[in-house]
Amino acid sequence: MAQNRQVDRFLENYRRLEAAAANILPRDNKGSVIARLLRMPKFAPYREELDCCREVRNLLTHEVRVDGEPAIIPGDGMIRFLEKMIDLIVNPPRVKHRMTPIEKLVAVTYDTPVLEMMERMREHDLSRVPLLVDGVVKGMFSMETVFHATLDGIPINAETKIANLDGLLALDAAPITTYRFVPPEMTLDAAEEMFYHAYGRKSKIRALLVTEGGNPGGKLLGVLSPYDVLGN
Repeated sequence: MAQNRQVDRFLENYRRLEAAAANILPRDNKGSVIARLLRMPKFAPYREELDCCREVRNLLTHEVRVDGEPAIIPGDGMIRFLEKMIDLIVNPPRVKHRMTPIEKLVAVTYDTPVLEMMERMREHDLSRVPLLVDGVVKGMFSMETVFHATLDGIPINAETKIANLDGLLALDAAPITTYRFVPPEMTLDAAEEMFYHAYGRKSKIRALLVTEGGNPGGKLLGVLSPYDVLGN
């Protein structure tokens, strides 16, 4: 019967969800797999739907029937929801899905005029941009760079190029500001952990620089900021 097939589809997806969740949960055995999944902040937005699925599953596994038929027939929407949850666990969002790709980044080279870039940064509301040489990150230019250049007596005028500020562009030029190179396949959860733990120290990560394999010498693929992760 079509009703029985619908029930079987639901129960099979529920079992698949439990199996997938068991692979990412701490092995504390406190409560059911789905109950423990609901304690993870990432899945809080799905609490009502998951609770509903859990109640329906309990009824169906106890074979509650009315006049010989299942008391509840799960709808297609409920089955699709379980499939969505499985996919979220098995194929979690990656850095590459949320980063600003290289094609959309504003960057500088050593030949870029400083004042011209400052104006462009103001137009785009940017606080810092990467310095690229053949696609590889060699430093970071920011408004703070200009501030320190002025203190060091470096003139900032129409003739000043980024190359004139070279000693101030290193990624570790500001002790409290750090950058990390990460691969595009890193999960957003792992990226969020990096940002979170850095804020607990005296330094903080301004951005994650995405390259193949997280190699500092690799070509830049994109940039992930803390604000990009907050949308997760």
